[in-house]
Amino acid sequence: MRPLLVILAVVLAAAGAAAEPFSLAKLQAVSAGIATVRVAFTQEKHLAILDEPLVAAGLVEISRPLQAVRWEFTGRSLVVWNRGSLRRWGADGTEESAGGKDAGVSALGDQMQGLLTGDFSALGRVFSVSPAADGTARLTLVPLKPELTRFLTGIDLQFREDLSAPSAMVITAAGGDTTAYTFAVPELGLAIPPERFTGP
Repeated sequence: MRPLLVILAVVLAAAGAAAEPFSLAKLQAVSAGIATVRVAFTQEKHLAILDEPLVAAGLVEISRPLQAVRWEFTGRSLVVWNRGSLRRWGADGTEESAGGKDAGVSALGDQMQGLLTGDFSALGRVFSVSPAADGTARLTLVPLKPELTRFLTGIDLQFREDLSAPSAMVITAAGGDTTAYTFAVPELGLAIPPERFTGP
């Protein structure tokens, strides 16, 4: 699940027409004025060993004032990043280990800090981040650390035309399996109660 959370480092890049060329700097600039966001998603895992994809629904909620992120797979699992602390719960609501200090958790920490401060430069320590050559609102992320390349070979992230949020993401695993996300229209500036970032 850790690679999936890279989306959180750019999901707040929102709210304005793309008047200037698409870039990480543009994402950082347009994210600066956004306090909160909620966006639903559908996930489809395409595995070579299965004839049909595995489908799940979920919700991402982010609050900059609270310095917190909630990433929920509805009825399955939950990850909360709250003021620098990562916690995870299983489908039954039981809290699980968040993974200690391995490379994946460290990478997630960089992503969360980028999300909450608007400075996404920390992603460069974990991924090679390339905007599309044709200027479209699209990023390609390739892991730099061997610890991550064991799990994934790349992430393709497509934004909405108005840069209000991502519209789609495809994560390619090291073995060729893919996980595809389709994101709904985001809700921006809504009130998210602090309790949403304390557990299930």
